[in-house]
Amino acid sequence: MNTHNDNSPRNADHSQTNPTTSEIDQKREVSDRFGKHAAGYASSIGHSQGPDLDMLVSLLHPQPDWRVLDIATGAGHTAVAVAPFVREVVASDLSPGMIDQTRKFIAVRSLSNVQAVVMDAEYLRFDDETFDAVTCRIAPHHFFDIERALSEISRVLKPGGVLVIEDNTAPESELLDQFINALEKQRDPTHVRSYKKSEWKQMLADQGLRVVRTRNYGKTHNIKDWIGRTDLTEAEVEALYETFANAPQRARKHFAITSVDGKARTFTDDKVILKAIKLDAVPVAVPADAE
Repeated sequence: MNTHNDNSPRNADHSQTNPTTSEIDQKREVSDRFGKHAAGYASSIGHSQGPDLDMLVSLLHPQPDWRVLDIATGAGHTAVAVAPFVREVVASDLSPGMIDQTRKFIAVRSLSNVQAVVMDAEYLRFDDETFDAVTCRIAPHHFFDIERALSEISRVLKPGGVLVIEDNTAPESELLDQFINALEKQRDPTHVRSYKKSEWKQMLADQGLRVVRTRNYGKTHNIKDWIGRTDLTEAEVEALYETFANAPQRARKHFAITSVDGKARTFTDDKVILKAIKLDAVPVAVPADAE
């Protein structure tokens, strides 16, 4: 593919600041972790064939003349699913290992309209208003600065452009919110936060992105497999099973935790797919006492 087209990454940094040393170290940990397990994510049925992928593409309603950016593409499943319906797709990810898997997937599918690039979602190297649509699937809970990532997404979207974003979501209940986020963090230290749907809508609105469609669904996980894509020690795995065993009754019910012979076997978490449209102008907050 010609890498000198209008939406190719630029050398110029459009962000206002550069990542701090602490950010770089943290993001290197994320990149290394996902790179190490990239092949597993590439072959994961849940990532490659989940019904949510069809839902996402349907909500996106892609158009033949569109240029699309898929952020945190992982092994490229969303980018490859969207590619047949649009002019061009750029698949970006923080992890070089993931991008290697994406390039292999693109080659296997013989797609000429997809390019894969290593890029931080919070520091997108694209000009303003470059893309007709942006997608991001099951990744924002790893973003260190979600507001910055959404600001960058809004910046590179054309006015009227479409964002379809999917992620784990926390229930509105504080008890359930705290339980699922603590559980995710215990399993994966790179987990930052699964947001409530109310938080998502507000964060998107703050960046001039108006939510027009929402799909909610639950995903059931085999806990042994869910833990398998981690680097937890034996002691850490046992501690995670203890967390399931000691879950409050309300959490056991909401997340449908099942057990066999006293050991947790499955649970179901909450997912949300949001479709938002970029407004012509970002709303300006008006002080409460303003006339």
